[in-house]
Amino acid sequence: MERLVHAGKISDVYYARLLPGEDILQAIYEICAKYDIRTGVILDGSGAGVDFTYQHFPFNKSFLDPKLNVVIATMEGKCEMSLQGTIGTMVVKLPEGKSADEVIDSMYPTIPGYLETIEQKWHMLGAMGGDGSPYVHAHCTASNKDTTVCGHLMPGTKVGSGDPELPSHFTIVIAKITGIEWQAVLDEHKFFYQDVVVTED
Repeated sequence: MERLVHAGKISDVYYARLLPGEDILQAIYEICAKYDIRTGVILDGSGAGVDFTYQHFPFNKSFLDPKLNVVIATMEGKCEMSLQGTIGTMVVKLPEGKSADEVIDSMYPTIPGYLETIEQKWHMLGAMGGDGSPYVHAHCTASNKDTTVCGHLMPGTKVGSGDPELPSHFTIVIAKITGIEWQAVLDEHKFFYQDVVVTED
């Protein structure tokens, strides 16, 4: 199989100061949707977080649900966080009449209090949900007084702040890329994969 390489250009760099208590992943999705960032790079994200929720491979597979090859964990309480990653666009390539939600639902078992809704299952894939929605593949490292952990950013991780009435110190820096589109593809035949295509802009 040939290595896939295409070149794009950085058109803009967005700095966003997030709000105290705001869900960090949801904020990234919303920024991408608002500023039409279909392909980009999270150059940096840093600040204080609360309840860092992350996806990771299990330490011991004997504790794993056989239908799920990753687990979700939460570092409870305040922590210092840094993150980086790639941003793309969700592309659904399914036959007419086949529901993407049904495919996503079949990919992950329903676990009460853990994976219950279709929206939660889309997040396991890294997507906001549905064709054309933002796709975020962010790796995060968080530290508290006891330990340091790393994993994929998941919903539930919030911006920390000493005073909710004052501005936070959590900043996300995103570079918007033009000329190519990084795609997270849900395909009936190839299952789920990432692709990059040349665009007109």
